[in-house]
Amino acid sequence: MTRDFVIYAPCVLLWAAAAYRLPAVRRRPGDRRLRASWFATLSFAAAATVLLPPVYGAINRLAGVPNLARLLGNGLVLVAAWHNQAFLFSLNYPDAAARQRARRAGWVLLGALALLFALFALAAAPEEAWDFTGRYAAAPYVLEYRLVYLAYLGLALVDVVRLAWRYAGLASRPALDLGLRLVAVGGAVGLAYVVHECLYAASRRLGTVYLLPDPSRATEWLIAVAVLLLVVGSTMPAWGARVGIPALYDWAWHYRAYQRLYPLWLALYRVAPEIALFPARSRLADRLRVWDVHLHLRRRVVEICDGRLLLRPFLDLRVVAHARAQCRLAGLSDDETRVVVEVVWLRAALRAREAGQEGGGAALLPEIPAGADVETAAAFFAQVARCLAQSPVVREIVAGLDSQVSVAGRRA
Repeated sequence: MTRDFVIYAPCVLLWAAAAYRLPAVRRRPGDRRLRASWFATLSFAAAATVLLPPVYGAINRLAGVPNLARLLGNGLVLVAAWHNQAFLFSLNYPDAAARQRARRAGWVLLGALALLFALFALAAAPEEAWDFTGRYAAAPYVLEYRLVYLAYLGLALVDVVRLAWRYAGLASRPALDLGLRLVAVGGAVGLAYVVHECLYAASRRLGTVYLLPDPSRATEWLIAVAVLLLVVGSTMPAWGARVGIPALYDWAWHYRAYQRLYPLWLALYRVAPEIALFPARSRLADRLRVWDVHLHLRRRVVEICDGRLLLRPFLDLRVVAHARAQCRLAGLSDDETRVVVEVVWLRAALRAREAGQEGGGAALLPEIPAGADVETAAAFFAQVARCLAQSPVVREIVAGLDSQVSVAGRRA
């Protein structure tokens, strides 16, 4: 029962996805991207249908050609892969470049299909076999047939993974972002299928023992998982907003920002506990604070700003000037300089407060990005928190300041 489900479920899912997206294709007949994506799903659904055991046998009997359904199914999979390439090219490149890349991939597809037809005709496979690779592994031209099929599919899936993940980072819609990342993961699972099938076909030809005890079961599961991820990911932009994907993204962004601010907040809290509305808890307890993350993030930003104000008497303007000069020497941008200066003066002021050495203060603290929204301040302070622990530029500047202090102390 489980095996039947793994074999038949991808086919049902693919046809459901094609039917779901058909009304949008009919409403927007001139949308090349939508059309390419839909044809990819349709071709894949047709391939999955052709390769179902009952349909596989029926096609072979009606045509009078053993295993013809294998050739048709494999060809449709490659056509689906090409449509997916064309869709992702159109997302990632200007129209002219996308069409050129799609045409180039199309010529490669035609060459692969011609080789498949030729090798299938030359192969000695007189009896029907649903497990084509296992049954005819030792037959002439069968390994070559499989390698041509898997080579084009693998190249196309590399494009799917690379381009889907690349565009996901540029997408402004949360459902599109997450959907493309699922497509990329599905493509990665598809690549695992390609590697598995290549190794299995080669081991059968060479007569060696394959590393998996049931290769057919592994093939079925890899295909099922890849199809699930590809279908869910490719259709998510259409239904994601209705199930709350944007709200989930919003929560995830605020929660991640809240956690990224923890090191900076903790450094300020340790020298000025009065900034906190509630006493500090453990890091684990802080990570488990998943409710009202918008409110908690706002509170954390306010407490960091309060901590900055409390450190103003310990601000040494010479530290700020030195940090800016070192940033110019390092060729940092204005935004990077602002972050580094913030980290350096905070570290120096925190140490001065712990030592009880006031720096003279300043009328104004070093500027932070303008804007009253919490998100802008949180993004800036998150960069500061990361830089506080990881930046080699900050370590060099702080080391230079320490050496200056040491020299001044010896002279005194």
